[in-house]
Amino acid sequence: MVNENYEKTKQYLTFSKKQVEKAGRVIRKKDGDYDHAVSVIQNFRAAHLYPLQIIKNLIWKHVKKLGLLETATIVRRLKRLPTIIDKLQRQSLDGKSENAISLKRMHDIGGCRVIVESLSDLYKLSDSLDDSRTVHGVKVYDYIQTPKPTGYRGIHRVYKSYANVEQHKWKGFQIEVQLRTRLQHLWATTVEIVDIIEKETLKTNPQAASANWKRLFFIMGEFLAVKDGSFEISEQQKIDYKKELTALNELLTAYHKLDAFNSAFKMDEIKDKSKSSGYTLLVYNNEAQSGNAFLYAANKKEAALRRYAELEKNTEVNVLLVAGSDLKSIEKAYPNYINDTSEFLSEFSRILLS
Repeated sequence: MVNENYEKTKQYLTFSKKQVEKAGRVIRKKDGDYDHAVSVIQNFRAAHLYPLQIIKNLIWKHVKKLGLLETATIVRRLKRLPTIIDKLQRQSLDGKSENAISLKRMHDIGGCRVIVESLSDLYKLSDSLDDSRTVHGVKVYDYIQTPKPTGYRGIHRVYKSYANVEQHKWKGFQIEVQLRTRLQHLWATTVEIVDIIEKETLKTNPQAASANWKRLFFIMGEFLAVKDGSFEISEQQKIDYKKELTALNELLTAYHKLDAFNSAFKMDEIKDKSKSSGYTLLVYNNEAQSGNAFLYAANKKEAALRRYAELEKNTEVNVLLVAGSDLKSIEKAYPNYINDTSEFLSEFSRILLS
């Protein structure tokens, strides 16, 4: 059965690596056969499904070994096409140097999120993965010890599939594994929600995003890190931050907007109809402020990928293809596409009212 599941995720790369790189250059320069380039990128993205499954199962084994299966959430996803295109075409990724990213160097086209309850669980998992012997190469980025300027925290592990073997059809495909605590995840997914409802770019292009929203999330990141136990701030700094948060909330009506988003998705009926699925296509209509989900069996991968590619052409919707057998896990891992900002708002209220 395990081998069958692996086979179902195999989507072969039908273009050479040179053709993939050329497609990336066409997208970046907007010069050449743009539609063909998009088709090449979509095939390249789909080819990440198999190594993504392999790496996800590696992570799952370590989560199980540590006894964290009951509390951890593990979900896979393929990066959205508009996000890939934006990343290629953006003038700068850091606001300082010229953007030189290429498809070959884009390490998060296939991604896996692992959400654990506590900081100690997170480091146990990361340490266990460090000690594992694997045919895959890995680089580790600790954004807890050194948070990103936005306030983002977590540990990222970027795997190169089959890097330590001489030959393999999926050698060199990069898969990014994001390890987050529950509070770190609340912060990160609420950033994505604000990007959707405010048409901001806090996650994808923070240099161009609203300074007020950036400041609100930076301060919230500090408070949540204190609660997580990874950071300390003085009592005076807490008082100053609280005053600033109160003013930002009034200016942005942040609480009201995030609370209103909760009513956009009505997923109970979908959850009742499907206990499990091979792939779930999550769609959020920006104009109507409504959401929906389309469920596909594991053997309907091709149909799911075709529908994904079709919906991505519609600029009025945000669409995400998630591989996962349990919709509840998807809800935990991708609340920005499901319905829940309530936990973040609970933390927000706790800080403002303390």
